[in-house]
This record gives sequence, structure tokens and C-alpha cells, in this order.
Amino acid sequence: MQRLVPELDGWRLQLDENGKGILLPREQWSSIAPPQAPTFFMRLLQSNAMAQHGLNLKDVLQGSKVDIEDLEVIYSPFFEALLCFPEIPQLITCHDLTPLTLPASRRAWLKYRFWQPKHLHCATRVIAISRHVANQLIAFGLPADHISVVPNGIRIERPALSAPTSEDLVVLARHDANKNLIALVRALATVQKRLPHWRGVVRIIGRKGKSTPMIQRYQRALPRPNGLECIPSMTSETLLQTLRGSLALISASLNEGFDYPVLEAKAEGLPTLISAIPVHQEFHQDSSLFFPADDDGTVLTQQLSTLLNDRASWKQLSTAGRDLTESLSVQRQAESIRQHISELAR
Repeated sequence: MQRLVPELDGWRLQLDENGKGILLPREQWSSIAPPQAPTFFMRLLQSNAMAQHGLNLKDVLQGSKVDIEDLEVIYSPFFEALLCFPEIPQLITCHDLTPLTLPASRRAWLKYRFWQPKHLHCATRVIAISRHVANQLIAFGLPADHISVVPNGIRIERPALSAPTSEDLVVLARHDANKNLIALVRALATVQKRLPHWRGVVRIIGRKGKSTPMIQRYQRALPRPNGLECIPSMTSETLLQTLRGSLALISASLNEGFDYPVLEAKAEGLPTLISAIPVHQEFHQDSSLFFPADDDGTVLTQQLSTLLNDRASWKQLSTAGRDLTESLSVQRQAESIRQHISELAR
């Protein structure tokens, strides 16, 4: 979204340093998130992605000398409509409905089950970032003719890797249920046993969660426990160095709306080992190596062995992944959204 929003015209609605709503012209918008509001009530709304309900949006418009009648379309890169303006055509984005099936918390499930339908009802059209998410929305009860599929885009910023520089693997994932990290660590035990000469390190980069205790338990049981590192966070520079210094990226997810880290890896020319879930198969059928989400390590061992021993396969995956990212540009994504905005303009 930090890459996408600057490509679109219009005013930007956000909070200032005092937790007050402001409208910014395109050239003044910044991707830096606003600080927490000074009042407890507004901070509570912020933490639940409900800040709009602490604002008088009509006053915000008046403060920028914008009339409601001047607004042709409201676009949101989030799964959120402005509920106080149902008379204005609105285009909102659904990234996934994972909280309904594998929620990180009961609060997340309740919000998606009972609160998000209000936003869907208010929206004129909903962008799904994959056909998988579109199917989820239809199953959730949204009419198919209200949905448009616009995949996420990415900007290529560096030359592609030409060869691996280590045998390490990287995982970009929070310790949440849908990331399937417990099963991945269990499978890693089989990989280490069957590939005793492989000395690579698997680095899981992402904040801790409910899965953390079990991940740590299975790590201690690994034949080579120091072959797994769990790192809560990294600077952007260190993360990029880790990504480009790895043999491949792994995603073992059970459910995703898009799985942007897989695309980020491919933008660097890094091959990917990914679970055979619908959204992965939708985009990456010809540019990744797959393993079952419930793999006991047998298939993962075979796929890793291919990357370790067949440099031609590594290069082919690197090239195919890079080609995919070139077809999924931010400019293409923005142009599709601009077309939808134009169609909805009243």
C-alpha cells in the first residue's frame, strides 16, 4: 500500500499527531503511520481499526473546504468503508477472510463475522486481491457482480540474484495459526535427518504469537536445534540482506489472501518453496516448488534437495519468479484501480 497509494489521485484521509482527522493532497501524503492519539478513546478506536468512528468527517471536509457533493468516489486500500457516507460510491479492498477460519484472536473472528458485513453492505464494489479471496467473499454472501479481482503489485528495485550464496532458508511469518509454523518445524526434523550434510539455517522472521511455545518445543527436539532461528524483527536493511543471502524462501501457510512475501522473494530472484494451498497454486504454479501443508518432511526434503544439488533448477525458478513479478507491477495494479474508480464516479 505504501507503493500503491502515491499512484492514485485524490485527497488522503488520515490522522494527524493529535489524533484528529485531516485531508491531505496527494503531494503531502506520507507512508509513515500516524502516532497513537493522545486520548484513550481514540487510541482504543485506532487499535481496532475503527478510527473513523471517533471523527466528525463532515467537519474534516469543511476544514479542507471540500463539500460532500464534491466527492465522486471514496476508495480504501483497506477492508473498510466510510459508514457515514453511504450515499457516495465506495470501492474497498478485501485482502483475505482468514480471521473467519484461522483467527489470531476471538476479537478478530467477531469483527470479521459481525462487523465487516456492514462495510461490505456499504461498499459499492469490493476489490479482491486474488480469485481465492473472491471465492471466499462469495461464500461469505457477497454477490459475485460486486467483486473485482485486482492482484497486488510489486516494484522491482534491484538486479536479480544470479546464484545462491548460502544453504540457508528464510520464512517471513508471524507465529499465527494460519502460518502453519508448528508443522513446518516438525517437518524440519525429517529434513535434517534425511539430509545430514545440509548445514543450512532456517530463519523464521516474525513476531511471537500463540504458536511460539510449540515452535520452541519442537525446535528443542530437532536433530540440529541450532539449525532453526526465530527472530522477532529485523531492520529493513538486515532483512533484505537475509533474504538475498538465502537459498530460498519458505511459506508453509494454511490460508492466505495473497502471500506478499512470496512475491517479494521472487522480485529479488530468490526461489520459493511453498505449500500447495489455493492462492499459491493460483499465482505460482510454474515458478515455485510445492509441498503439502501437512507434509511430514518427505516432500520438503525432496524439494530442498533439488535446490541444493541442481543449480539449473535453482536458476530456472529464479528466472520464472522474476518474470512473474514483472507481470504484477504496481503500475498495473494502480491502473486497474483507477479504472474501477472511474466507472464508479457519480
